[in-house]
Amino acid sequence: MLGIRTLARIAGLLTFAAAAATASAQTYPSKPIKLIVPYATGGFSDALARQLAQKFTESMGQAVVVENKPGASTIIGVAAAAKAPADGYTLLLATGALTINPHLFPKLPYDAERDFSPIGRVADLPYVLVSHPSLPVNSFKEFLAYVKANPEKVNFGTPGNGTAPHLAMQLLEDAAGISVHKLHYKGNGPALTDLVGGQINLLLDGLQQPLPFITSGKLKLLATASLKRLPNLPDVPAIAESFPGFEASTWYQLLAPAGTPAPIIARLNAEIEKFTKDPAIRDRLLSQGAIMHSSSPQELAAYSRAETKRWGEIISKAGIKLE
Repeated sequence: MLGIRTLARIAGLLTFAAAAATASAQTYPSKPIKLIVPYATGGFSDALARQLAQKFTESMGQAVVVENKPGASTIIGVAAAAKAPADGYTLLLATGALTINPHLFPKLPYDAERDFSPIGRVADLPYVLVSHPSLPVNSFKEFLAYVKANPEKVNFGTPGNGTAPHLAMQLLEDAAGISVHKLHYKGNGPALTDLVGGQINLLLDGLQQPLPFITSGKLKLLATASLKRLPNLPDVPAIAESFPGFEASTWYQLLAPAGTPAPIIARLNAEIEKFTKDPAIRDRLLSQGAIMHSSSPQELAAYSRAETKRWGEIISKAGIKLE
């Protein structure tokens, strides 16, 4: 058994640690903050991160600097964030890949749940189902009927095997009892290029990239993968209207290395709340198809566990493996 002096020493150390964490949080931030984005510059992830960084900089009085660390299905950037000091000065803007990769890569250099402290959700970018005009359908219902009558004849492009859009189509196939022919590209850009060029028929993507081609009539917008119709697309049906509960998107959440002091997590969560409630930001991101979200760290942790389970079941059922 531990002696009285040992117990008193432990209690003293715990008290000191708590006091130190509180003092650190009271002066936080006292230097610039690094926000790691596991994607290259130019996409929606990067644009969202820079808007978040600007708002945080204005509100917190210290520069928040975006650092892009793309590659290896986000693994490079996520691993860098996991290994950073747990002091609130390195943050990660994570996406749904965080809950998909554990089922595809058996030896990740991090544990998505153990190595991070959740801060809060930021936004969702629901996928939209878009087709080339050569596909003889003009609505989601017509699309379903056509694919059922022509199994494996509709060419669907993905940004890569095991990516979220690939899994989202697998989810739709299971729900609707349809089957499409999947072609895996190295990223959204090449897939979209081939869709516009008519080399493939179909794509699931965030609204931002295909929007100019939808507006110009080069692509057709058939449906959204949001639970409800998007406010800026009231005439476009949600897939969930045909298959209740259907939802597929790229979501964004803010994480810190595990062990980051709770007062710092609370401060950052409050900053996310300000960001997601800003009317100008909400309208700007909505025009790109994004829906703002906020949550407590506990709600985010529960949501991430549910997403990890959901995508794991889809990957297992479909037998999806990286080649």
